[in-house]
Amino acid sequence: MTDFHLNRHSYLIILLVAISFCISSVGYVVSKGRVDREDFKTHAVFLADDIWALNASGATAYLQLALKAQHYRSLSILIPGEDSSLEVLSRSLEGVSSLFFQLGLIWTKELEQSITYRGMVIGKLHGVKYVQVVFPLLNILCLHLLLLLIIITIDSLLRRRAILEKLVRERTHNLQDSERRFQDLVNLLPEMVFETDMDGNITYANKEAQFRFGLKGESSKSNNLFSYILEKEGTSVREKFQKTLQDGNTALKEFRAKGGDGTCFPLLMCAASIKDGEQVIGARIIGIDITERHHLEEQLLKDQKMKAIGLMAGGVAHDLNNILSGIVSYPELLLLDQGNDSPLRGPLETIRKAGMDASEVVSDLLTVARGVIAERDVVAPNDLIHEYFASHDFHELCTRYPLVSIETALAPVLNNIACSSIHVRKCLMNLITNGVEAISRHGVLLIETQNQRVTAKEQEEWCLPSQGQYTRITISDTGVGIAQDEIQQIFEPFYTKKVMGRSGTGLGLAVVWNIVRDHGGTVNVQSSSEGTAFDVYFPSVAIPQASAAEEKDWRELKGNGEVILVIDDEPRQRDVASKLLRSLGYAPCVAGSGEEALEYLANNSAAVLLLDMLMTPGQYSGRQTYEEVLKIHPGQKAIITSGYAENEDVRVTLEQGAGGFIAKPYTLEQLGTTIQTVLFH
Repeated sequence: MTDFHLNRHSYLIILLVAISFCISSVGYVVSKGRVDREDFKTHAVFLADDIWALNASGATAYLQLALKAQHYRSLSILIPGEDSSLEVLSRSLEGVSSLFFQLGLIWTKELEQSITYRGMVIGKLHGVKYVQVVFPLLNILCLHLLLLLIIITIDSLLRRRAILEKLVRERTHNLQDSERRFQDLVNLLPEMVFETDMDGNITYANKEAQFRFGLKGESSKSNNLFSYILEKEGTSVREKFQKTLQDGNTALKEFRAKGGDGTCFPLLMCAASIKDGEQVIGARIIGIDITERHHLEEQLLKDQKMKAIGLMAGGVAHDLNNILSGIVSYPELLLLDQGNDSPLRGPLETIRKAGMDASEVVSDLLTVARGVIAERDVVAPNDLIHEYFASHDFHELCTRYPLVSIETALAPVLNNIACSSIHVRKCLMNLITNGVEAISRHGVLLIETQNQRVTAKEQEEWCLPSQGQYTRITISDTGVGIAQDEIQQIFEPFYTKKVMGRSGTGLGLAVVWNIVRDHGGTVNVQSSSEGTAFDVYFPSVAIPQASAAEEKDWRELKGNGEVILVIDDEPRQRDVASKLLRSLGYAPCVAGSGEEALEYLANNSAAVLLLDMLMTPGQYSGRQTYEEVLKIHPGQKAIITSGYAENEDVRVTLEQGAGGFIAKPYTLEQLGTTIQTVLFH
């Protein structure tokens, strides 16, 4: 039904129609008046002959005819010189005309016209005429009302059409926006989105799916989804696909897919059927590449393994190092009383070295489990390589593998690095040892150093903390190489191809990896049947190397009877420490707990505390003991010892004023040097 709700535009139309009606009405009234006068003149002309001929009956008949035809109330003819006149009268108005006459809508007007014959006036025609313009005006009004209705109807229809066209444009635009937004959102998804027909032919694919599977365009009917699934899983995928078409949707399921570049990756898929009414016409599928999730799961398993190793290492390290203290220290004390030609010197040296080797294994285990927390000095990597070449371990390696040639290509101008020298030397030793052992008979092991700038792309690829200048140490060999599927495993703890217990512990490369990563660097491996190359990157520093301290003979480290308070809950360790201190010329006192030490220090003093960090549960720890000692003796000098590892307690205690840290088992020289440093610096 047409909406006739009037607005400003409708009122304007009504106004224009009203003006048209007024103009038409006035025009009609004016025209009607003119016509009436013309008709009256015509009547006078027709009556002239009858009046001249004195034909009264003919004139009367004409008057009656005109009276009826043109709604005259009366018509009369006056002849000059005669008293009588001809006059005809009409009947009174009836019906609606009578009502309109009474209401004044029909009125009368008088008309008068001279009757002339051949230029001579022979009489006058006088008439009273009913003015009945109301009926024509009503017709004109009805016509205008009909016109108004038609115009308003057409205008309303046009306006409704314009509104509908606007709504259609808006909804079309909104639909296009919605479709474009949907397309953008789908294409922004990191997941792959497909639509297929009943046979698995791909009818739609978002950009990620196009990229991963090498599809061209969104519609790729020439490609079948099943062709991108590995053949051995094809049957399972088809079964799931058919189940989707029957049941409507399926839960997540993992498959192995083959990308457009030929690489395989794990694909997690979820599907739902597409329906046209009640008929299933295809399937809508979301695919998620879960390669990263697998990597994270592997990393989680690795972290859990490392945590287990850490718990194991932490559980045995303290007690094992306390035990090794006796194996290392007692032979050292006995060697002080043996001459160079003593038959006991050899066995004692062997016992001492075995203890030190065992402590190195414990140290490696702690490094793998807890990382490297040590003071770092600015050093030249080339110097570290030369120091290793001068070591007993290197000479022993060369003796065992005389057919292997070890060559160097060291950069003459090489950036320094900030590192823990002992740990980086450990890296070099492990990598060089691995390289030499990988060569079956004759071969070459090459050690290179070079400055290298790491780009943003390499930083992201190698997971480095920053880009910029790095110092690269490359150790390459001409051995048998490493299988590609084993390269990712070689840095895992206890992973080795060697005979465990004879040529390795399985911790060598794990130690290398942890040390380098803790120093903000990385290790890259390239291997083939012609050999293997390890590229080790350390961040470079623009700081000059500090001058090396002079090495002292242990006899120069003797004290002058200063009191050293040994605080340790292990009796054997207190005994070892006391004997080493006496041999160095100090006066040792012992305390079996922190509480016992505080009781002693309440009435006595000590030049230096030799403080074990890990005490029996329920007693003060080394950190708590030192905090309480500082309340009694502010500025008390102390050396921290531990068979566990450097940890947060060690760091805090060093910050509080402890002068040094030595790990158990320690040697006579290490103990003497540390005490001298704490006492006089």
